[in-house]
Amino acid sequence: MAYDLRYDTDVRPHMGANQISRRALLRIAEARARYASYATGRDCRPTNDRLATDTGYDVRTIQRANTVLRLLGVATEVLRGRQRTRTERLASWRVGDRGRGWASVWALHDHRLLNQVIHTMQRVLSPHPRSGPVRDQHVRQDVVTTRDRRRTGAGNRGATRRARPDGSGLALAKTWRAHPQAPPWCHRHSPTAWAAILAAPAAAGWTPRDLNQLITDWLGVGHWIPDTPHKPIGLLGAILAWHGADNLGDRPAALDEAREAQARAADEQLRRAESATSHRAHLAGRAAAQAAQSGPGRAEAFAALAAARHRSAQRRTAQAAAEQARIDALIERARTPRR
Repeated sequence: MAYDLRYDTDVRPHMGANQISRRALLRIAEARARYASYATGRDCRPTNDRLATDTGYDVRTIQRANTVLRLLGVATEVLRGRQRTRTERLASWRVGDRGRGWASVWALHDHRLLNQVIHTMQRVLSPHPRSGPVRDQHVRQDVVTTRDRRRTGAGNRGATRRARPDGSGLALAKTWRAHPQAPPWCHRHSPTAWAAILAAPAAAGWTPRDLNQLITDWLGVGHWIPDTPHKPIGLLGAILAWHGADNLGDRPAALDEAREAQARAADEQLRRAESATSHRAHLAGRAAAQAAQSGPGRAEAFAALAAARHRSAQRRTAQAAAEQARIDALIERARTPRR
């Protein structure tokens, strides 16, 4: 089943030109399973040469099959094979073992996602006709003569309506399932299913961070939570009961949130103080600049600048006059006839 479901998507792109047929993979997997523990599937350590002898395929095909089993998620190489050291070879020779390496140790198992699909399908399949919820009903032997009597009872009041989920609990469930630090098993149930168990914490003002911190505290005192709990809602109910139904006002993350709020307030106060200091320095510099513009030093500087400009203008005027006089002299000399 794993080959049929995931070979084209999970294996074929990684194998390139080293593909393997379904028949060869099943034959090699069966040969490898004979060397594994029947109860657990562990301690499977046949060599590739041994598998090649048992199946009739070459060693390269055995290696491709190992890669495909690992990519399909039905086998895990617990301990990778390696060459033996000189000391290990000498010790092996003393007991009659002439091997030069250690074979890989594999564990054979089912695929985790495939197990979930199988269990889900088993839950939705029809139950056994003799042991399921539908049983043979007793047939009345007497005759009912009151045909025209008005029928009463719960069976004539129509179907009962499902109670509307608690609004605050539903909102808390939605935000908790969307929280990045929420446990993965919280997504196994819808927000509506979580609403009832989260109604009381939501009424006490709990947040998704409080739920995550409560789970962390539960683990911190020595409890254990599996990766896939059997009943996640029951597990959270047990954790809330451990915290105390009358202690919901003591939010688990309240202390951390208060500490973070205090740190943010201190940072904001420091930022405002630095901004005020910078603003005061700017105002002081601006006042000094304005004072310098109206002081005696500014007037003296402008007077010196005006005198320098006047001297420069006079010098340029004198130079221009001298140049014009030289040009006039040259023109006059050129007009005077030579004798």
